[in-house]
Order: sequence, then C-alpha cells, then structure tokens
Amino acid sequence: MLVEYPLSATPFTTKSPSTTEIDLQAMPNEVETRWRIGFMPYLNSAVFYARLEGDWFDLIELPPRNMAASMQKRELDAGPLPIAEVLRMQGNVVEGSLGVATNGLARSVLLLSDVPAEELSGRTVAVTGHTSTSVQLLRILFADHWTVDDVQLRGPEEECVAELLIGDAALKVVHSGIGRRFVYDLSYEWKRLTGLPFVFARWVARSDATAQELGRFAETLHKSFAYGISHINEIADLKLVPSMSGDDVSTYINGFTYELGEAEHAAIDEFQSRLERLPQWRPNVIPYSSDR
Repeated sequence: MLVEYPLSATPFTTKSPSTTEIDLQAMPNEVETRWRIGFMPYLNSAVFYARLEGDWFDLIELPPRNMAASMQKRELDAGPLPIAEVLRMQGNVVEGSLGVATNGLARSVLLLSDVPAEELSGRTVAVTGHTSTSVQLLRILFADHWTVDDVQLRGPEEECVAELLIGDAALKVVHSGIGRRFVYDLSYEWKRLTGLPFVFARWVARSDATAQELGRFAETLHKSFAYGISHINEIADLKLVPSMSGDDVSTYINGFTYELGEAEHAAIDEFQSRLERLPQWRPNVIPYSSDR
C-alpha cells in the first residue's frame, strides 16, 4: 500500500550545490499571487486533485507535452511535469518530492504492435502527440532493449505497424479488449532492462516563486494527495474510465508510487544517462482540447 505523505516533511527543494529547503511550518497562509496549476487529465494523477481546494489558484487542464511547454512559457506556476522535461528544465524549476512512478507494470503506457518489438527496425510507429517522457522511454527501449534501429515515429492519425498509447486512452483500449497482437508495457520493459522503477512525472513549481508561495502550494498539494490516496474508492466512483470496475481502479492506482525515494532518484539518473546517449529529439506540441 502507498503511504500518506507527512505534511511536516519537506516537499520542495531547489536543485543547486547548496540545497535550500522550504520549511512548511514557517510559511504564512496569506499570499496575494494567484497561481495557475497544471491539471493532468489521467486517472493515475487523480489522487493529487481529490481535495485540491483554495481560492488562490486556477486549474489548467493539459496533457504532459503541452503542460511542459506551458510551464516553459511561464503560463503555469506549477504542475506534474513529464520527467524528460523536468530534466531539461533543471535550474529553472523547483522540484518536489511527489511524482508518478511505477516499479513494474504501469498498465497505461503501452506499445501495441502487429509484429514483435524486435522486428520493428525500419517500421513505422504512431505516437500520441501528448507524450513527452513515454516516447523518450520508447526510444531508449528500441536502442538498448530490443536493439532495433531506424524506427520511424509518425503522428497518431497515421496507419502504422505499431502505436504508442498513454494515459486513459491506453486504459480504454486494454479494458475494451481491442488491441493488436503484441502489447508491451514500457515500464515493465524498463524494469527488465535496468532492474529499476520508472518515473514518468514529477511535481515542480516555478523557480522564482517565493518561500511563502511554495509553502502554500506544497501544503495544499500534500493535503489533497493524502486524502486522495486514502479515498481511492471515491476516485473509482467518478468513472473516469467507464470500462474499469472499482477493483480495476484500485489495482491501477495502487500500482503507482507517488512519493519519490532513493530508488526513484536512481531511476531518474539512469533514464537521463541513457537518454543523453541518443540523438536529441522532442515531439512537437499539438493543440489540446478536453473531451471531458
């Protein structure tokens, strides 16, 4: 079972040679700045928003790639950013201790293929335009795990031999029984390759936020998370993925690690090391509109 985050612990630290810690106990509750907080529209992130309450912020719904772009353009003050983008933005964001990680199956980051992954050299793979970290993980697995090359990554609307699906779109495919002949859970394949968990996202805030702003945000987020992780049944009742039963939702959410520890930090370092050995490439940002 996941453990509720203790509010007395330090949730945010700055990434610098002399790490500065934010003391929540010393932070006042009244701060004038209105914040824009990224809302990740995936079931695995619902625990963060279960009781995210306050009149000092607005929630902005965005998928991973778009959220990172908005954070970089200073259109957001905080959000659960894809780890590939957090690594790019180090020094420009304050990193928190909450995130989205798995130590095995993720169940919602999937490569679906008509042929075995080892036979995808020179083939085409359709990639959702919402991905940022998952597509980089896929590139690593192609290079280091399945040892295939010259894979052509295409847009999500193109007919391809394989496709990458993430988030609730992947869950809907799995629980509808519709798919392709071969299905690979990328987090599980990463675990086979490295023996490590995989971190998909990490909560961050803008680097120029004041200590008071960070304290207010951190306390609000951690209280909401503590409630969400202990009331998964209420999340299940929302039927965010209609084809999933309450037990399905509980199994799915409990399969994630939300408090990043030593193993997750080692996994981030390993991911960064392997990603740096690949040619630099990022997916383009495509417009996003909610279907909720």
